Amino acid sequence: MQLVEAGTGRVVGTVDGARAHATAHTGAIYVHRGETWQVERLDLDDHVAEIRRADVDYTTTARDVADIVIVEERDHQRWASCRVSFGSVDVSNQVTSYLRRRTRTGEVIDETLLDLPVRTLRTSAVWWTVPDAVLEAAGLDRVDLPGAAHAAEHCSIGLLPLFATCDRWDIGGVSTARHPDTGVLTVFVHDGHPGGAGFAERGYATAQEWLTATRAAIASCECVSGCPSCIQSPKCGNGNDPLDKGGAVLLLDALLAGAPPRR
Repeated sequence: MQLVEAGTGRVVGTVDGARAHATAHTGAIYVHRGETWQVERLDLDDHVAEIRRADVDYTTTARDVADIVIVEERDHQRWASCRVSFGSVDVSNQVTSYLRRRTRTGEVIDETLLDLPVRTLRTSAVWWTVPDAVLEAAGLDRVDLPGAAHAAEHCSIGLLPLFATCDRWDIGGVSTARHPDTGVLTVFVHDGHPGGAGFAERGYATAQEWLTATRAAIASCECVSGCPSCIQSPKCGNGNDPLDKGGAVLLLDALLAGAPPRR
């Protein structure tokens, strides 16, 4: 996707097509080489976003709705009653609106709805499931499950680059308290490239070390309820809500308790 200066047609920069809806939608604020630009129009057919220099005191954050469907499980590990899997998935994403936030305070000014199409990506993913009985034994209340899974998802995405040669922007995630394909709580981490790029597969191969590090990063962080160093994500399409730091630790403890002994 080319970013073109309105009026002159000069190409200012480019945005990866997978991120265009979230970063180059109409109204988006885009910073390029220290200069602030505002997107005036996004043309999906011509793969062009028209932008104009802007002096504003706010940033923009896209909000989206994501869904994921398991296409094929290629491999799995049993961790007692839990399961860690690797395979192919279809990830659907639709950017539905964006928030304007004050640059200095982060205060939300307003929300603007967007009319953008759903994008579907077939790629590779690693995912793990925890059945209801294990959640109950861990002391996790049903109402806390979405926040616990979401927090664990965010931190695991942030930690995967330590185990796979990637950037957190190369991968994504979806978490749910009850996924229709598994029937139980499920957390997915998927590659952001068509067909997969090997990052999720590396996460699957090092699942115990990776998820142990994820649990440690959350538990050792000195914040009270979550921060950018542990469970908050700069790319979250749900505005980092809900998140449950304590619940994420309990959830990962329950998962890791069934992992095979380390050699």
